[in-house]
Amino acid sequence: MFHPSSQHVSFRQQVIALSQSYPCPRCTSGMMEPYGFTETFLCNTCNRTFVPLKGGRFLYPARHLGWRIAPIFWWDGFRWHWSGTTATPRQLFWIVALSLLPVILVNLAICLNWWTEQPRWCNPVLLSPSLALTSIQVIYFLSWDFKFLKRKRS
Repeated sequence: MFHPSSQHVSFRQQVIALSQSYPCPRCTSGMMEPYGFTETFLCNTCNRTFVPLKGGRFLYPARHLGWRIAPIFWWDGFRWHWSGTTATPRQLFWIVALSLLPVILVNLAICLNWWTEQPRWCNPVLLSPSLALTSIQVIYFLSWDFKFLKRKRS
């Protein structure tokens, strides 16, 4: 028979204390230690720096990412949870616009018969989803801040 534990487990958002160590949310193999006299954490494996913002509830990347997009995390006392990205509305607009542009151009070229001798498989039903997926992947690889880009060099 199942006997529930008397200890209550809570998965609520907790404040990230600057005096504690946490597992790294990005590389998941290192530990984040408080870094010097600043309000940042430094992972001892991947050398990423993070800063707790919004009252110590969310963990943001500490370095300026520019046009890169990085994930934001929150801590429940046991593990990190993904809470969003650092993407601005302007970045999201351009991601959507640039991913739809090739689809619109190909459909326009097919409808206006710019291809005089196009194969049978070149129809909007097949080309639109494949072009959309390809352009989204290209934009994703160009703009996302990946784990393998910041590995510790030996």
